[in-house]
Amino acid sequence: MSCMSIRLFLLLATLLSPVLVSAQQAKGQPSWFTQLPACPCTAPDRDGVKTEDGWAKDKGDIQRFHRGATTSYRSYPPVRTSEGLSAQQCCYNEKGSLITFGRGAGTPDKVSVCKGEDREGNIKVRLSGLSGHYFKDVRPWKKLMKKDSLGWKAYNILWIPDNRNHCSM
Repeated sequence: MSCMSIRLFLLLATLLSPVLVSAQQAKGQPSWFTQLPACPCTAPDRDGVKTEDGWAKDKGDIQRFHRGATTSYRSYPPVRTSEGLSAQQCCYNEKGSLITFGRGAGTPDKVSVCKGEDREGNIKVRLSGLSGHYFKDVRPWKKLMKKDSLGWKAYNILWIPDNRNHCSM
């Protein structure tokens, strides 16, 4: 696919995404990601580790997938949606503020990889979700990024970063 094709896809996806989401909501079907917990405006463990709060610190390669973020948290337990057992991913800057847009923003996961957190607040990996997460969440991102370095823009149109708490950076 050429750069021109990617840019055309981005344009069409930008124009059609709100229409598709609105049509889904008009039918009384919430978008799968609206069923997930809203991202807190500040990093859940910014002022000290809190366990059993529904948020686990991610140990993954944050800079690879969310360049600009310094920490990432995943929600638990997974929520059953039309996509499977899904979860929210929230990314934060060095001040602990939610990144709400751009490549550093966290994105919802169609398939959750988090089943809870350990005593230090770190993610306990849900092994049964790893392959589904790869095929439904990671692989589409990789394909878009392979075609164009701005592929994350197309990805974020379909996997919309959460800011339902109206956070400001």
